[in-house]
Amino acid sequence: MKYSTSWFIRTISDHSAVTSASELQSGCVLLERKHSPSIVVAPVSIDWLDIDHVKTILEAEKAAVICLIPKDSHYSWEARERAGDLESDVQTVKELYSSLGWEDPRGHIDKNVGYAKDRLEQHNRVERLEMRCEASMKIIRFGGASDKLVAIEYEYEFTEEALVRALKRHPGADVVLNSNPNGRPTGSALRHAKDAGVALFKIGELMGALNYDGDAFIKYSGPEDRRR
Repeated sequence: MKYSTSWFIRTISDHSAVTSASELQSGCVLLERKHSPSIVVAPVSIDWLDIDHVKTILEAEKAAVICLIPKDSHYSWEARERAGDLESDVQTVKELYSSLGWEDPRGHIDKNVGYAKDRLEQHNRVERLEMRCEASMKIIRFGGASDKLVAIEYEYEFTEEALVRALKRHPGADVVLNSNPNGRPTGSALRHAKDAGVALFKIGELMGALNYDGDAFIKYSGPEDRRR
């Protein structure tokens, strides 16, 4: 694990809510903001951030937010919950960038993940959701139906390359959910999904598929597809 302090300062200084960003001795960054209190951010670069990393970072500096820099990296949800217990938080750059205008940016999650989470929790076949990382969750269903690990992505044109990348980012996923309501999968992406034994859905399709299991789940097509 290393700190990406210089990159973070260059990037975050362009945010409209930030008046200054200065490096601290620990490698963390002090952000002065226009209409909100200043905060300390720990910009870290690591492939997978876990509970032990959170403990190490917060022992060195009482950061309000631990910000995970690499786009393809992950934080475990347990790490984020542990940070919350210590009055801190773990966020991606995208999550932090969206919340810096708030008085307290802690607790913010990506809006696409948040919407999918809220909607899936309202399904009458869903007993509970277990967040695994910043963009994946396990769906536990009532009645003995199989659990489903869902990876959340956002694409306008969901290509085969995008699907391969998503499955590499989220090994073991049963469903890749395209959270873009206007997104469309390509034929090659759908063929690869079939070959890989995963479902490539939008949120409405996933809501419908959750009423089924086995082949009926993975082959589910919504009313819009059936009309074609």
